[in-house]
Amino acid sequence: MPFKTPQSAVSNQKKRSFLSSFSKLTIILFFVGFLTGCLAANLLEDSLYAPALALFQNTLKNISSLAISRNDVFLYSCKENIKFFLLLIFFSLTNVWRLYYTGFTLYTGFSHGLLCSFCVLLYGPGGIIGYFCFLLPQVLFLAPAFLFAMRHLEALHSSWFFSEEKESAQTFFFHSKRRQLLFSKLPPLLLCVILLLCSALLEGYLNIPLLKYYHSSLY
Repeated sequence: MPFKTPQSAVSNQKKRSFLSSFSKLTIILFFVGFLTGCLAANLLEDSLYAPALALFQNTLKNISSLAISRNDVFLYSCKENIKFFLLLIFFSLTNVWRLYYTGFTLYTGFSHGLLCSFCVLLYGPGGIIGYFCFLLPQVLFLAPAFLFAMRHLEALHSSWFFSEEKESAQTFFFHSKRRQLLFSKLPPLLLCVILLLCSALLEGYLNIPLLKYYHSSLY
């Protein structure tokens, strides 16, 4: 049995921790996008975002009386979650993975910044509660799923291109290593899919009633 030094033990512990350095980078990029979205919404409230804000306000006023199919919301959420997840997998196997990952994370944060700012512009500081009503409870599954996926896809990307540099693409061992690499990432990626499906289920069947209840109490 090989002897493990304290340094290697610490290194292994960091690898097993959920919030790896890459996960922390993802959170930082999200908040950079979030703050940018908040700034854009406040600066462009009366020009670029005026029609969107008016439509948003009108929708919220009538949301309690809207006939929203929970099945349709569930299916739409499933489709969107899986679509973005598959795109992340695809780009993780390309040379533009880091660019796509950065753009995806910043845009996600930016859109949430807009949503939060719209809620605050309409309802004041209490609008933050309304913002979280849009996210709960599905975000409890959605955020961990994408953080977990980003971490493993970054590892997949690094290993994929590292092996490409070290091995000849003509050898059997090279293709065998790539197959092993893909199969080793299947369990965590399948777990992400399960979390995404749970998120869609909660969005369709719990988030819609929550939104209707909250906004009916305001109007």
